[in-house]
Amino acid sequence: MAPYDARASLADAILRRPALKPDVAPVLPDQALSAVQALEGYTSQVFASIGKEGGTLAVGRPADLAAFSLDPLRVDPDAFAQARVLLTLIGGVPVVGRDLVTIAVDAVRSEMSA
Repeated sequence: MAPYDARASLADAILRRPALKPDVAPVLPDQALSAVQALEGYTSQVFASIGKEGGTLAVGRPADLAAFSLDPLRVDPDAFAQARVLLTLIGGVPVVGRDLVTIAVDAVRSEMSA
């Protein structure tokens, strides 16, 4: 699988220019997406486009997700393009941020035993 960075792609879709290149003129700016539209385009709408359910968090569905240091719905798209990836789960298995998962699981276990 080829690596690609959804953070920059989300920013591009909102800004209609390459992320982190404010000197580049936007291409067809009237076709810019909102932050919500761009995020949905990478999540729930991907599955809807092929007639499948997915792209949302729900019990029983595969936990494929990424958590970032910035909220893509609230920050400047150029800032989001540089956000840190805090956690990535693929099929519920942490592939980035394993230490965060360990800390969270330990905290839950501690609460349950108290």
